[in-house]
Amino acid sequence: MTWEKFRTHITQNRRISVDYTILTYDNVILFDFFMPLTNEGYLRTALDALFYKDSILGRLRILGKEKLRHHFEPKPEEKDKDYFERICRWVSDKFGGYSISHVSGRFRDDELKTMLEAYKTIKEKGQYLVDETTAIVRFIFPCGDFQSNKFLSTKNYFEELALDKEDKKTREEASLIRWLFYELFVRSIVEVVDGEDEIWMLESGIRNKLHIWRVQK
Repeated sequence: MTWEKFRTHITQNRRISVDYTILTYDNVILFDFFMPLTNEGYLRTALDALFYKDSILGRLRILGKEKLRHHFEPKPEEKDKDYFERICRWVSDKFGGYSISHVSGRFRDDELKTMLEAYKTIKEKGQYLVDETTAIVRFIFPCGDFQSNKFLSTKNYFEELALDKEDKKTREEASLIRWLFYELFVRSIVEVVDGEDEIWMLESGIRNKLHIWRVQK
C-alpha cells in the first residue's frame, strides 16, 4: 500500500464521496455473448487483438473505404490515412474493454421427456441433462451526451434526471455503434468460436433483441 492510500485511512481529513462528479447517460447499449467456457481462451485472444491500433486499422482497411463511407462520411480533401485514423480514434473513444463472467447452468439435451423416458435416454445416449459453465462476455457502450453533477449534491438527483431522452443524434450514434460492433467484434467472435451449434448475443439498453447464430443442418 502506498503512503497516499495509507494516509486516507489514518487522517481525519479523509476524502469523501462528495469529491466525485457523477456522469449520467440517458442511453446505453449492452451486448452480452453467451458461449461455452471451452472457447474463452480463443475468444480472449481474438478480442485482445482489438486493443491495438494496428489491428483496428487492419480490420478497417479490410472493410474498405467504399463500405465505410456509407457510415463515416469522408471530409473534403481528407487523405486516406487521415480518414482511417479518424475512424480509429472514434473506435478508441467508444471501446475501452470488455468483461467476462462465468455462470453455471443446466440444459436439456433432448426433447421434453418423462422421467422414465429420460432414464432410458441416459442409458442409451449417456445424458439427458447437461451441466455446463457458460462464459458471458459483456460490452457496454454509452450513447449520446451525459449529464454531470457533484455526487450527493442533491438528494433528488436521479429523480430530477430527464427520462428516456433519445434524439436523432443519439439514434444515429447507436446505429453506428451497432454496425461497427458487428464488423469489428462480432465477426472476430464468430470466427474463433468453432464447433458450437448456436451462439447467442443479447442486446439491451436502447432496444432489446436476442440474436442467435445457428449452424445450418
